[in-house]
Amino acid sequence: MQIIIQLDAETARQLDEIQKHTNQEYTLVIQQGIGLYYQQLQPHRQFYMETKKHYELVGSAPANTSAN
Repeated sequence: MQIIIQLDAETARQLDEIQKHTNQEYTLVIQQGIGLYYQQLQPHRQFYMETKKHYELVGSAPANTSAN
């Protein structure tokens, strides 16, 4: 996938600083940043999936349709 982006001055400065400090290509710096962000989202995703599964199970209980 090819992506073309425009960075604001502060983000560009941060990217330059990371690149100079690590001596990695910009592409690798960005890929690793996305990887770290993805890892941070995983606990939230797991919680969402467990919560959704719980409510689907609760919602699937048959309704009481008997009339008294």
